[in-house]
Amino acid sequence: MANLLLRSPQYKQTSAVGMLSANIDISIDSILRYSITKNAINNVVVFDISEISRDYIEHTFGQSNPSETIAISTTITQYTGLNGTGTATALSPVSDVGYDGYGEFSEGINPTISTSQRPLQSNTDIYLPPSTASYIPVNYGDGSFETSAAATDGTKYYIPSPSDPQYTFTIRTICDTKFGSTKVTFVNKFGALQEMYFFFKQQETVNVTSESYKSNLVTNTDPATYSTTKHQVSTYNVNAKETISLNTPFVTDNYNLALEQLLLSEHIWLTKDGTTYPIAPKTKSLQKKTNVNDRLVQYTMEFEYAFDKINNVR
Repeated sequence: MANLLLRSPQYKQTSAVGMLSANIDISIDSILRYSITKNAINNVVVFDISEISRDYIEHTFGQSNPSETIAISTTITQYTGLNGTGTATALSPVSDVGYDGYGEFSEGINPTISTSQRPLQSNTDIYLPPSTASYIPVNYGDGSFETSAAATDGTKYYIPSPSDPQYTFTIRTICDTKFGSTKVTFVNKFGALQEMYFFFKQQETVNVTSESYKSNLVTNTDPATYSTTKHQVSTYNVNAKETISLNTPFVTDNYNLALEQLLLSEHIWLTKDGTTYPIAPKTKSLQKKTNVNDRLVQYTMEFEYAFDKINNVR
């Protein structure tokens, strides 16, 4: 069993002397979804199951923040004839778990998450408001490692356990009594929901869009006239998108990984004043800073609310 990152290609391959074609049955959460047959090239058949499997992962925001995963079962049958004909040889089924994450080019083909107990988060420094509980996504148990609201600045958490510390996370508390904090939750490269807090000054902007046409105001009367209070240029399809600019605290170098994954995420939510909104990054580039080059490292990022200002949901 492997934990597959489905935003990157995931190949299932079979080969045998005399095999001219093969079929793969793909079951998602115990339901047969696809049956695909391909002819062999040099007695080898390769199937990419990533996109068709990923279609069955649906993300919803929740305070418990579980990672959305699917159970994938694949069964390959080899055939001695073309197009699934001839003598059939069924191979043993393979069971995997699918995550809505991705691997990077440098990590090679078929990226996966290690099956050992590990955090599903790259940055090890976590910035929180005082007296705020949070979590670290993990690939075991209920999918999260809880941090305490009583954690003070410098508190350390060890994963999988203090007696067997393979990963060390440090809490950094940020007290911002003037502007407060804003929480952003996003699906990171491991397909896990990760929390990130922004502090200090924030700005919101409304960007209005519209269309217009020119009307004929002249009346069909004798004498012809028109009203000077009517619009000669009429406006329609008026709506607006709101954007918000947020600032990180002063962060360590390993926070660059989290910000990069935030920009690459396809599912992001912002929690402000107790209400959660879907958002998308409007910032499209990130100049990575380091404490050596820049001393104090801080970032400003802009997001767009992922809905129109005027309700036009139909």
